[in-house]
Amino acid sequence: MFCREQVGQLRDKIDEIRIRGGELVIIGNGSAYFAKAFKEDFELDCPVLVDTDLRSYRAAGLRRGRMELLSPQVPLNAIRALKSGARQDGVQGDPWQLGGVFVIRPDGEVTYRYVSEAAGDHAPLSEVFSALNSKAPVMNPPLTTSPWQARVGRALSSILDPLIVPSFDRTGFKLHSLGFDPADLDVDLSDKRCLVTGANSGIGFETALSLADLGAEVVLLCRNDAKGTEAANKIRKQTGNNRVSVDVVDMSDQKSIRAAAKRLSTAPVHVLVHNAGVLPDHRLETDDEQEMTFATHVSGPFLLTQLLHDSLEKADGARVVWVSSGGMYTKRLNLRDPQWIKRKYDGVAAYAETKRAQVILSELWAKKLRGSGVVVNAMHPGWANTPSVESSLPLFHRITRQILRTPAEGADTVVWLAAAERTGKPTGKFFFDRLARRTHFFSSTKEDAKERQALWRLCDQLTMGSAE
Repeated sequence: MFCREQVGQLRDKIDEIRIRGGELVIIGNGSAYFAKAFKEDFELDCPVLVDTDLRSYRAAGLRRGRMELLSPQVPLNAIRALKSGARQDGVQGDPWQLGGVFVIRPDGEVTYRYVSEAAGDHAPLSEVFSALNSKAPVMNPPLTTSPWQARVGRALSSILDPLIVPSFDRTGFKLHSLGFDPADLDVDLSDKRCLVTGANSGIGFETALSLADLGAEVVLLCRNDAKGTEAANKIRKQTGNNRVSVDVVDMSDQKSIRAAAKRLSTAPVHVLVHNAGVLPDHRLETDDEQEMTFATHVSGPFLLTQLLHDSLEKADGARVVWVSSGGMYTKRLNLRDPQWIKRKYDGVAAYAETKRAQVILSELWAKKLRGSGVVVNAMHPGWANTPSVESSLPLFHRITRQILRTPAEGADTVVWLAAAERTGKPTGKFFFDRLARRTHFFSSTKEDAKERQALWRLCDQLTMGSAE
């Protein structure tokens, strides 16, 4: 009801806004269908835009979270909204996202910024109209964090992170982001060439989108040409970056990987993101006679890294990012039956075991490439609301969907590792929400040096390569 109240207030003043040389633009996070109905219901003669991924909300530094909805001011705001005639027929979009009001001049300068601190907290219209004055002063860009916020965030993180749920979910991201430096991603990647596997949806798509938005040439490595092309077209449209292309590759098929690597190695590779993933509910075997999950997550990325080795070194400062999973914390490296030939197949366990293997491989590749200028790191995205989670873990998705991170929040650390200047030196680390993290919570999941080298030899044998 609160957004309806605010829109109603601004709609009633739209003539006055236009007299002062302004235009009303409304951005919501519901569906396009809802936006159309909303516009008709309010008889709005102004643009109504939809941002379901909350990009504009994050860029504007708008608040989001449960605590903001528990403010003692909220019941009073609700009574006021009801008295004004605002009614909420149903929840659309993100129920925890708060709004704000901005006055932006044609040259892009901001003369007014109001961030709601609680549900129903609206910008005073008198302030909005003052900011529409042609002589209104330009505001300095707001700092999204302060030193004390970062310290508080780190302190709370140390308490909540071991509890998993308030760390891996969207609340955890909100908390951890208090320590983010917005300047880290104030970079120009126009001279970089980035490859992202599994880039047609979810975290891979958001990674490719963000890298393209930073000006990079981005190649989407997708198994399905049609889905990859659709994703590339969407990225070009949203970013205005036409240097976005698709290369068809199946990361579980060595023949496909070798063919793609031959095409991709003709120019330096500045960023390689191993993101493609699967989670089948029964054992599937590839044409190379490997279990599908192991082939897609372990031997396939190993082979692609090996084949692009020279192109990575030519890039002078390349980054390789392995997108693992927090699920790997529950599993130990398994080399007794990595292909699930002897065991009864468990898709979730197979997924977690291969994600553990990815972290180990990232450390081994970092050691191998040390001194070459190529840095290799792994990360996990927390619990993100991606199409693969919805399709592969339907029960988990139904239970947790209200607290899951957006795909863009899950991809944030991937983009940070790929683009930020400060991440051009650390190598062989495991990151979560822009901080290096430990790779084991339990001593029972730790592998020894012999097992680590055995994993490397296994990948080498399975890919028939020459890596050592």
